[in-house]
Amino acid sequence: MLTAKKITAIDSVYFSAVDALYVKAFPWHEQRELAAKQQALRDPHYALEAWFDGDLFIGLSGCWQFTGYSYIEHLAIDDTLRSRGYGKRLLAGILERAPLTILEIDPLTSDIAHKRLRFYETMGFRASSWPHTHPTYHAGIADHELLVLSYPQAVDEAQYRRFAEDLRQVVMAQAGCPGPTRWPQPGAGLRR
Repeated sequence: MLTAKKITAIDSVYFSAVDALYVKAFPWHEQRELAAKQQALRDPHYALEAWFDGDLFIGLSGCWQFTGYSYIEHLAIDDTLRSRGYGKRLLAGILERAPLTILEIDPLTSDIAHKRLRFYETMGFRASSWPHTHPTYHAGIADHELLVLSYPQAVDEAQYRRFAEDLRQVVMAQAGCPGPTRWPQPGAGLRR
């Protein structure tokens, strides 16, 4: 059975292992600066967790809990431990916590992106057809397009709009680069 240890400050005994994996697993444009990490750790919506199989550190999750749903901002398994079922087990542990779980993946422009989509689909996630742009983590870097996935069903328009607003106004406010809420023009973007 996997266990999770919540990290509440950067001086946590688990933070260095989690942060090393975070830096290795995510490209710079998808990472928070140190001050933004500290700010997120103080937010009551946020939980950064180190995941273990016994005493073995296997991965991390960074999740936001909102009314009616959870958002997985970051999820990574130590690359030396991949293909051992840890990703499925860790994700299953997260999915038990919320009635609806949302995450984002890169657009389907590479074999790796297609492989990620297949992984999440085997776990019961459904792709959303709502056009989605994730706000930047760094000043001077453009927002980037991502695909929204949700479990156990695809989000409807109201759920998507709530998520997009929480992402911009809460999650990314903690990243230090909040942007204005931008919605597609009526009839010109939201598609099913």
